[in-house]
Amino acid sequence: MKSVGGVRNDIGHLVDMNNIEDQSNRYQIIWDLGRRCSYACTYCPPHRNNKTSAFVTYETLCKSLDGVAEYALLYDAFRKKPALKKLSFTGGEPTVHPDFFKFLKYAKNEYPEFSRGLTTNGWFKNSVLDKVLSLTTGGTISYHCESTTKQKKQVVSNAIILREKYKCNVMFHKDYFEECIDVCETLEKNSVDYVPRIIGDDNPDDKKSIELGYTHRYTREQMKWFRNYWKQKGQNVTEEGDTQKGLGRPCCGGRCFKADGVDSYFLADTNFLGWNCMVNWYFLFLNSELDAVYTHQTCGVNLNGEVAPLGKISEFDKIIDDLADNLYQKKVPMITCPKTFCGCGMCITKTSKNIDEMFNRHTIDELNYEIVSQKESNWETDLTIKKLFQNGVL
Repeated sequence: MKSVGGVRNDIGHLVDMNNIEDQSNRYQIIWDLGRRCSYACTYCPPHRNNKTSAFVTYETLCKSLDGVAEYALLYDAFRKKPALKKLSFTGGEPTVHPDFFKFLKYAKNEYPEFSRGLTTNGWFKNSVLDKVLSLTTGGTISYHCESTTKQKKQVVSNAIILREKYKCNVMFHKDYFEECIDVCETLEKNSVDYVPRIIGDDNPDDKKSIELGYTHRYTREQMKWFRNYWKQKGQNVTEEGDTQKGLGRPCCGGRCFKADGVDSYFLADTNFLGWNCMVNWYFLFLNSELDAVYTHQTCGVNLNGEVAPLGKISEFDKIIDDLADNLYQKKVPMITCPKTFCGCGMCITKTSKNIDEMFNRHTIDELNYEIVSQKESNWETDLTIKKLFQNGVL
């Protein structure tokens, strides 16, 4: 099996770590505009993809963005340094929304201080490509093997054209593994930043997810390829395990963060159970179809320490008022992680020890925190996006 990528000795991490610290000073709003998608990948579960969901109206999107901006700027008033504010649109496939680019123009004109990111499957023609170039400031293209040869060629071509602003997540399908390696080689030769992604890494040992094909089980040889890739990137990789939980996890955004003071892009273990985490200072997640606002897309832990929404998009004023009450009383909730596996968000400032030093580096001196008691997370009872869709809460 072929290997890809050159060695980078400037990055690594410590296995027995106590602190993770974000280096980007960003506030990222990840916004799921709906499940409609132009693909039908077998490994994409129903709570992320369909062909029938209704589109949220342009007027509703604009009103929601006004609330998002007010919420983000409220946090800014209590930081030592204003955050880089980033809108990141996802789905489904955002570009199939009939008003998506009209909405991007509104965001660009009304909130120019917010960058406009896009997560897309990259299958679009030149007319859409031109709009992506002019109205977005960066993002991620995902390469999917189950599309047609013509579609895949178009995606790679678009990734090369967009390489100054976009990276590419290559979704490593267990049945098309060599194809994925070839795609990585092509991207590397054309100076496209890419990340080889394991399919189903949010809960890699979920037997039901594996049975349904939403999580892939890879061969030992395939897992060896992933390990060799990350070793070549200078990362400290575990030697056992046949899922991403055994391997470790890269930052899905390709960001550099500090792990016990060492520049890192990858962690061998993302079990932060009982750690104090500042995820709410870095992320916000909206799901338009569910009318739901979460602290984070995959984490989902709210300011009460429970895996549940912060509230409804249609009632954003209440969410803003709740946050303002905490901030202006100079005491904000500090989340205690209830989970044993951290997906996207692993690079966020958190610690297993006293968080005072890191908290004080990022927030104004007058602000204090109150640690939220640790709750118990359970895949069967957590009010995740998946659970809300399953329960028909629409």
